[in-house]
Amino acid sequence: MRSTAGLCGRRAKQDGRRLDLPAGFRPLGAKQAKVHPVFDDRPIYGHIRFSFYGLTDTRLRPDPDGTALAALYAEKRIARRFFLFENLTLPSLIHQTDSRFKTVIMSSDVMPDPYKERLTAVAARLPGAVVEFSRYRRGDYAFRKFMIESGGPKGRGISVHFRLDDDDAVSVNYIDRLRALSRGLSPSTHLTFPSGIFLFPARPDVADGVSMTQQRFLTAIGLATVNGDLFQKNPFQMMHGNVWTRWPVVSDPSFVSHIRTQHFENDTGARQDRIVGALQRERNSRRSDRHAAAVDSALASDFPWLDRATLDGLLARCNAVESLADLPPVG
Repeated sequence: MRSTAGLCGRRAKQDGRRLDLPAGFRPLGAKQAKVHPVFDDRPIYGHIRFSFYGLTDTRLRPDPDGTALAALYAEKRIARRFFLFENLTLPSLIHQTDSRFKTVIMSSDVMPDPYKERLTAVAARLPGAVVEFSRYRRGDYAFRKFMIESGGPKGRGISVHFRLDDDDAVSVNYIDRLRALSRGLSPSTHLTFPSGIFLFPARPDVADGVSMTQQRFLTAIGLATVNGDLFQKNPFQMMHGNVWTRWPVVSDPSFVSHIRTQHFENDTGARQDRIVGALQRERNSRRSDRHAAAVDSALASDFPWLDRATLDGLLARCNAVESLADLPPVG
């Protein structure tokens, strides 16, 4: 078989054009450093933004009059974010079958002190969690020191980074599957896990929740990147739906990797009403029992700490929260 590298080179020369290949692409015939899979143990970092005051994909942006700041840290909003974080996001990380990962929970220095204290206290339940109250208003600057840290003493190490919103969850098998899938992949490769469970209001006028399984290619939940010395981006630093146009992508749909929530305090609301409306009609159709059974099976295999009644009940319980006083004390 002829070398792909040589073939590409000859075609480029014959056509008189330079081949523009994606960053991180290596032809089959190109020389690569061989690392035995047993010794290819890359550090894994999780990235979570918890009410980060800065430029993000949410609706809020820093402004000179403090309107966005007040909205971001309104007590009812923040209390409901804490409720979902403590009852869904954090337990999903605590129950990982592979605990060898670090989680960076990013917020801002302008967060009010009572919220800082609670966030620090609840994050202490997760081994390897670090809470950062950043002075930066851009996520790439805020996460930068952790990106540098992940590269090791000389900055040449390969690491894996995944993103998770503060109201979503990942399978107990997520870190284990991410470690296995990312082993040997070149920097700039992105990993996506499209199979998940979607939790949303059963009807537009009630807070009761209902869930169903779904697949969504290049979902933001659990999207991961392989980083190296020539590719240093945190997984919030790109538009997740378009990464395939710039970088290699590997997809694993073979397990239910995540739970995604749609609730009344969501920060990203574009097109959500239309999407949720279609899901509500399907979930309440004659196939309702089939959808319920699929969720039960997915929870048993990938979220054994959670049952469907508890999951579906989270939205109503969240909607009942009005202030921090409605949350249990952090022990």
